[in-house]
Amino acid sequence: MEIEKYYDNLAQVYQQAFAGDPWFEVIKCADLQDVKRCVGGFSTLPVGTTCEMCGNCLIKPAYEIPELIEKFTQISKTRSTAWYFEGNQNGITLAALAWKAYVKIIAEEKYKDNTEMQEWIINMFGDKEIIWLDEVFADRSKKPKGNLSNFRSMCFGFVDQLKVPIIAFRTINERMVSAAKRDFDDQCVMYKRYEEVPDRRDFIVINFQDL
Repeated sequence: MEIEKYYDNLAQVYQQAFAGDPWFEVIKCADLQDVKRCVGGFSTLPVGTTCEMCGNCLIKPAYEIPELIEKFTQISKTRSTAWYFEGNQNGITLAALAWKAYVKIIAEEKYKDNTEMQEWIINMFGDKEIIWLDEVFADRSKKPKGNLSNFRSMCFGFVDQLKVPIIAFRTINERMVSAAKRDFDDQCVMYKRYEEVPDRRDFIVINFQDL
């Protein structure tokens, strides 16, 4: 399948998903020195709003279509990747992107502003390849409920395609955590944000070696 032809559509679904619950990443905060920014660098305010923190008018959406297309393109060019789609008569309802890499690369890329978390993930896995479940996003305006009902088969598909028996991901989405626990039980371990990992997101590991 020529995945590139779906990138524009996927980017639109991505925008819709992350503007909603639980992320509310609607717009980019002002990228200025010495200005306190929202956690993660995004704001819940709508485009055209004046930020109470810095006094700037916020004009850029949190995720811009060309920016997302470039991100998807670069990931596919630099590592082994796999996509998963679901859809209905209204279009793509859910998409997920996973890729495999050595843990050091994941630590440096995904936690470049958190050295504590870099050390934690390297200590956890050592020098091995794992599957990083990078993105899972759903357009709930097209399908309001049940978007993670096929989470188990999706993960098995990633393992089968990428040939690595460990999936890891980070999230603030309780639905993702619940789906992983529901579908993988003893094979799923969650490390709770702030308490068990030095990060604002829960960290989940699913081990397929015994499945």
